[in-house]
Amino acid sequence: MTLPKRNDFKAAAIVAATVLAIAGSGALALTRQRDDSADPRGWPAIAGMDTRAVIELARRLPLSESASPDQPWCDHSAEVAQVLSHDFDEERVASGGGGTVLWGSDLTGTWTMVLERPDATSCVVASGVGYRDGASPRHFFTSAGLSG
Repeated sequence: MTLPKRNDFKAAAIVAATVLAIAGSGALALTRQRDDSADPRGWPAIAGMDTRAVIELARRLPLSESASPDQPWCDHSAEVAQVLSHDFDEERVASGGGGTVLWGSDLTGTWTMVLERPDATSCVVASGVGYRDGASPRHFFTSAGLSG
């Protein structure tokens, strides 16, 4: 799933909410599972690329307002944080290697992997469902194709 612009990112939230609504009681059961049985599902920000390749691409991309639609959403780090917090109720959970950061929401069950660059730009490189508080961040980095 490609999420290059804020509007597309919001559309992805609607899809994720629909998936969670369809899952119904199954989603509730997921929140009660033990940490060692976390089963997040995720996908890279660009269909057909693995997350590591998306990260390498995102290291040199301009902000998405001046970029092509076949790239991850990149914006000022403060804007990315505001969107993840406000639109998805996600909060910063853990840092991984190479500038990657996991955001997640126990309320919506969504998670987002962000590359934070030294130039105060952040890019969404992967996202998914199945997040719950208390789950090991390692499960989500692994689901995104990263070692965490």
